[in-house]
Amino acid sequence: MIVHEMVEVDNPAEVLRNEDGIFEVTSPYGHIFEVVCRRGAKMNVREISEPRRTVSHAGVTWRIRRIRQAVA
Repeated sequence: MIVHEMVEVDNPAEVLRNEDGIFEVTSPYGHIFEVVCRRGAKMNVREISEPRRTVSHAGVTWRIRRIRQAVA
């Protein structure tokens, strides 16, 4: 993924497994998380926002947006 590119996925952990960088991950229920990924290390996940919407849709997907490239 390139910076600011957004993708919709069923399983964000699978997509982010081999990535390096900082990502904004939005749950199907509107919770927003900041996820720091370092290849070969455990993901660091921090919730940064309460739900923005209250109704989920039938096609439950997560949105991932890369905020920054690889972290130092």
